[in-house]
Amino acid sequence: MNSDPIKFDMLFNADEYYQSGCCPWTFFAYPSTLADDRGLPLDDEACGLLAHLQRRGIDVAVWINGITNEANYFVCRQEDIHRLHEALERLETQGIIEKDFCLARSERLFAQFANGQK
Repeated sequence: MNSDPIKFDMLFNADEYYQSGCCPWTFFAYPSTLADDRGLPLDDEACGLLAHLQRRGIDVAVWINGITNEANYFVCRQEDIHRLHEALERLETQGIIEKDFCLARSERLFAQFANGQK
């Protein structure tokens, strides 16, 4: 997946959003142990997805240890859920990501973690 890099200055603060009483909408999960120093997964296609969504104007974030201390998440704000799903469908239709990319890739990364791989 060719993509522009993630614009880190445009990621919203998921912890602050959560503390304000709003729960970030998680759409991609991966083991914290398979993340880099910035909390991103060690998966170029997953990072490319985040950049694609940013370019489509969807406010996204990386929620480090958001729900558990063992998983990181890509999240959006509650008001962007519908736009997120539309964007994911478009990316699938355009062949940029495989069908059910978020679920399939998350499962693969957790299986990789369970097998002790990096």
